Amino acid sequence: MKKLKRISGLLLAIVSFVLVLSACSGGTSITDDEQSGGEGEAAEASKDVTIWFHYTGKQQEEFLSLIDAYNESQDQYEVEGEYVPFADVKKQLSVGVAGGTLPDMALMDVVDNAAFAEQGVLEDITSKVEEWGEIDNFYEGPVESATYDGKYYGLPVGSNALGLFYNEDLLKEAGIEEPPTTWDELKEDAKALTNDDTKGFAVSAVKSEEGAFQFYPFLRSAGADYDSLDSEGAVEAMTLLTDMIEEGSMGSDVVNATQDDLARQFAAGKLAMMVNGPWNIERLKEESPDMNFSISQIPKDEQYASVLGGENLTIIKDGNVDGAFDFLTWFLEPDRHETFTYETGVFPARKDVLENSDHWTEDPYLSGFVPIMDGAVPRGPSPQWPEISESIQIAIQESLTGTKSPEEALNKASESVSETVDQ
Repeated sequence: MKKLKRISGLLLAIVSFVLVLSACSGGTSITDDEQSGGEGEAAEASKDVTIWFHYTGKQQEEFLSLIDAYNESQDQYEVEGEYVPFADVKKQLSVGVAGGTLPDMALMDVVDNAAFAEQGVLEDITSKVEEWGEIDNFYEGPVESATYDGKYYGLPVGSNALGLFYNEDLLKEAGIEEPPTTWDELKEDAKALTNDDTKGFAVSAVKSEEGAFQFYPFLRSAGADYDSLDSEGAVEAMTLLTDMIEEGSMGSDVVNATQDDLARQFAAGKLAMMVNGPWNIERLKEESPDMNFSISQIPKDEQYASVLGGENLTIIKDGNVDGAFDFLTWFLEPDRHETFTYETGVFPARKDVLENSDHWTEDPYLSGFVPIMDGAVPRGPSPQWPEISESIQIAIQESLTGTKSPEEALNKASESVSETVDQ
């Protein structure tokens, strides 16, 4: 890291205590000069902006290219990107808090934003966002994922959602002219599409965030949410999926299947319909170039619903906030946001970009996600989402394996979530 961040209150006391112990043990310690930095270093610190990101492949290439372009476009700030693997981001941020080695910005999964805001790691940028005056051009769902307690703690930089993928040829062979739009039609069509080689429908119900991610649209479609898991709607949602396994139109192996597993089965013709996201479109085109498939809304109960995935760029508390916000708003300018999101296969968080661009509306597959994005919602948001998600994951596993009835599994999850939220 180029510089140490200022930390306050208890954290400062903790770090000071650690430094004292280090000095007493004869280990390397930070000298007074290093701690004070001096006016020259302070001036340099105000110029540098360090970003931790987990982009890989094409996304990493495009992101680093834009950082270079930003640095060449002005001489007030110098941005440096540092790759941190996705699996290590939360751990590294926690270590950075304790060690005072946080970056100025961090790219994080939308579901983690509220938790780090609640922990005091992130800067409240509400006044800067309001002064910027562009937030109304963003989709409500992605923006909600970057807020906590009514304040902004980041901005969304790329989004995705879940939709219903269906094999047009298999539906046609079964005499089905249009994809199902309701839960009743879904159950009926899934039965008609199921035979010895093919299951009619599948979701990923694996015990991980993927399982909670895939269940969330059904929960919301029935008018329920994580804080009403014992409601009639939530039970109906879980019953729908449980019944489809019992009826044989959805395989019992979904409790171990990831979203990538579903995509492979779909590409091989083993699945007629599945819930999945746009990141698997290119895989399907490559693995099964002759397959005719389309994407539509996930069948509904009370209303169409989907769930948001994607990333937010956040600004670390007490870092180079002005420099970080300058880069963030530059990165999110419409033309630049359009190019980055389209070139990297995700959806823009800005509604004005999606509505005024032909990239997504004219693509035969991505166009199916355009109406889905409009109503997609984030999970939570809640600073306790990891614990809430685990309760939902357990309920899914218990119900779909028959260990508990849908109602029993969800009542247990509801009690667990209530205890978590009340802590």
